[in-house]
Amino acid sequence: MSPATALDRLAGRVREEGSPLAVKEGTGTDGPGFDDGVFGQLAAAGPRTSARAAEYAFVVEAVREGYLCHYGRSRILDEPDADLALLAGDLFYAIGIRGLAELDDLESTGILSDLIRVAAELQAAGRTELTETLWLGQIVALSCGKDDAHQEAVAALEAGRQGAEGVLREWSIETAAANRMGRAFDLAQSAIDSGPSNF
Repeated sequence: MSPATALDRLAGRVREEGSPLAVKEGTGTDGPGFDDGVFGQLAAAGPRTSARAAEYAFVVEAVREGYLCHYGRSRILDEPDADLALLAGDLFYAIGIRGLAELDDLESTGILSDLIRVAAELQAAGRTELTETLWLGQIVALSCGKDDAHQEAVAALEAGRQGAEGVLREWSIETAAANRMGRAFDLAQSAIDSGPSNF
């Protein structure tokens, strides 16, 4: 398996679940595959994750899909109503966390749990513009490992301290460069810099 198949694998899980969830027609097993998820590709590119790249990409894209069902628009579901989207989001979160448990990676479990929690707090506080920088930082941490500087930057972002977003982004840039994450990081950073989207 390749990290690039993470969204197609997720679509397959939805098909296994069956009604009331439905995958968009003409994708996956019915046609062309889904576009690569940039955060799954980033998750697979680091030294902590490269040995099991496809599994980490799947976990991250499941969590990303859960997040989008709650706060954006699903990439793989066929236009669920608001209530169904929330339920689907919970399902995707559970798929991601279950996959992480199978990887037996406690550090990444903590990183993704913090990501889900802090992103929800930022959304509730109307600070939605900060969530993608949080995603970038947390997935770099999952790929490369976190340190005190990362934890302090996330705590500052959560607390609403001035300049915290820039500090976390700079940590992400420096850590990705030190670990030669190259194209995967550039694609993720370009995606968040291009504005709100469903990736």
